Amino acid sequence: MPDTLDALADRFLGSRDGLPDAIARALREAVFSGVFGPNERLHQDDIAKRFGVSRVPVREALMKLVAEGLAVQRLNKGIRVAPLSRDDFRDVMELRLLLEPHALRLSAPHLTRQDYDEAEAILAGVRPAGVGSEAATLHWQFHNRLYAGAERPRLLGQIEALQVAINRYVLPVWKTVGLSPDWDESHQVIVDALRAGDVDAAAELTRRQIDDALSRMVEQLPSTSALSDED
Repeated sequence: MPDTLDALADRFLGSRDGLPDAIARALREAVFSGVFGPNERLHQDDIAKRFGVSRVPVREALMKLVAEGLAVQRLNKGIRVAPLSRDDFRDVMELRLLLEPHALRLSAPHLTRQDYDEAEAILAGVRPAGVGSEAATLHWQFHNRLYAGAERPRLLGQIEALQVAINRYVLPVWKTVGLSPDWDESHQVIVDALRAGDVDAAAELTRRQIDDALSRMVEQLPSTSALSDED
């Protein structure tokens, strides 16, 4: 049964996150799962009522979504879910193409056998987790485990922001067609190359994986998804 906003509120408000962070996590999940669709108005009063809180933490949570690109704020039009478009997807993926292979090259000299073991353990949990946000979280944890040795906080912060943005595009595809048959192998070979000391191959495999996803998905997306002026 799909999550509703009430169910998401119950789940995330029980976490140890601060209130604005918990609300932001719930709202992200609501966007990813389609509870809120592209261009839909996010009414602070309605959300505050659903969560049983004041408008202040809701406002802070919404600003987090705006900063992440999941929502947009328009003068006198409130805050809305950001539109989906081919151009936005391409923009996010092209930035990933630039940043992630670079992060892996910086990180690889500092990775250890334990790092590779941990990355593989995370990878093994993705498919059993299904095709929802839990699997997506594990997927990004796998990649970020391999990037962690880069010791570049700003770079890694940018990559994590892009991963949040791309979930809006990836999760519906996963839910529709599932993971590709070679999904596990295409990620395992990156670790194998790193274990063998072939950083160039690992970076190229990472680049190719992102580029393949860009080519495969971009034509399935609308060329534009303009914001409505309606309330």
